[in-house]
Amino acid sequence: MALAQHINIQDAKKVNDYFLWKILLLGTDLLKQLWWHTKAYTTVLGVMLLTFASLGFVYIHYLSGKNLSRFFQHETVVEQK
Repeated sequence: MALAQHINIQDAKKVNDYFLWKILLLGTDLLKQLWWHTKAYTTVLGVMLLTFASLGFVYIHYLSGKNLSRFFQHETVVEQK
């Protein structure tokens, strides 16, 4: 009877080790998947940030050019008088 209990305890330990190993593998796979998704989304967000920054740069220069053209038009009109 003591021998049967000893075998059952060892079998239970092996099963627990197996489940712990499986949990470790699943956790590792989850972290790898999260890492790849993070890299992909970081790339996409970086491109979007650069796009919006470029559009802002173009908009600022468009407005400043528009204001400069008004200034020069006004100045040329004053010179013609």
